Amino acid sequence: TVNILVKNIMVTGRIIDRFGKLIPNVNVSGLSGTNKLSGVFSGNYSFPCLTPKDNFNIKFQKTNINKTNGISSLDLAMIQSDILGKAVFKSPYQIIAGDVNGDHKLSALDIVYIKRLILNIDNTFPGGNSMVFVDSSYVFPDSSNPFPYKDSISYIGLSINKKNQTMIACILGDVSGDYNTSIARPLIDNINTVELSYEPINTTNESFIRIPIKVKNFKELLTMQFTIGFNSSKLKWKALENNHLGIEMGTNHADEGKLTFLWLDPQNTIRSLDDGSILMELVFEKIGNCTNQQLDLNSSLTTVEAFDKEYQKIGIIMKSSLINTIENEKDTWAVSPNPTKDGVIKVQINLKDKKVVVFRLLDNTGRLLLTKQVEGMKGSNHFTLREGNIASGTYYLQAVGVEGIHQLIINN
Repeated sequence: TVNILVKNIMVTGRIIDRFGKLIPNVNVSGLSGTNKLSGVFSGNYSFPCLTPKDNFNIKFQKTNINKTNGISSLDLAMIQSDILGKAVFKSPYQIIAGDVNGDHKLSALDIVYIKRLILNIDNTFPGGNSMVFVDSSYVFPDSSNPFPYKDSISYIGLSINKKNQTMIACILGDVSGDYNTSIARPLIDNINTVELSYEPINTTNESFIRIPIKVKNFKELLTMQFTIGFNSSKLKWKALENNHLGIEMGTNHADEGKLTFLWLDPQNTIRSLDDGSILMELVFEKIGNCTNQQLDLNSSLTTVEAFDKEYQKIGIIMKSSLINTIENEKDTWAVSPNPTKDGVIKVQINLKDKKVVVFRLLDNTGRLLLTKQVEGMKGSNHFTLREGNIASGTYYLQAVGVEGIHQLIINN
């Protein structure tokens, strides 16, 4: 009798981004001879018990990612700068990430698709993928033109264990790397916050209401994006006029009272506007009593943010001129957006003078859940008090040192 020992073969590896961060929930499928293998792996993958001498091929796919996670107007500016030859990408993985339509080149068409995603016009990129993957062992013949690249791993007549078979994930649209929150980013600049303002909404008998949006502190900006909310039971969206910068917008959610806006100069030219200049004019049809109606700047669809010439993130706030008059008399503050999502609490505060303010968050029973002290500067300030780990519900936010208490609704 002859005993034959069959040794099983194993293939293991990692799935990481270009900074080395493990990527969760990736679909990995393999074909070993005629046997199909598959699994969902977080960072580390393993295929044990493979038949010796078989051919083996592995492919990777991920589609279930927050569609705008890490994708912003900053990525648009960087891709456009590369296309224009002003500041070309040094990493082949950035170029691969910028090719969102999968035609193996960076072009104006990629910019169009990213804009549509940011503006909430589209929900996915062409093909539906959120990421593409590159074999880390692949050597690019030309890193400035990395296409085509090796997007799977194959073995002919597999006879020994294969370890450390790493794949590098490129998050489509995210050339700046913001998807990886472990990479240090410059703090948001709240000193040079851009202010958008408008007059109290006209309540005359006119059928259409025109709301000029004016700017303050619009200095040396590269790009910006935001969502504006309005009461869709009182106002019906009609048109964008006096759009001197060529701001693009999305109206897919206008019936819900939400408009999305995105601005990026076509030549990546830095722009400044005089204080009081009209940025654009919003035109609505009045369909109800518009007394005391206000616009709301929020991140419900398109995140509120701007970037200057140094790629520094700049805050944006919106005020009505009625609020501005009050602010000249006393300190004021507001929670925005409200309701908020995922336990993120942000406040906008306008101070007559520099001062320390202590924020206290309480639940319906009066139980203290959060205390945070901030140092506010004279003028407009914008602070994030908390990100995550707060259950859905109604809360109350108090500012010690400034009058008032605000009800806060959190939806997770």
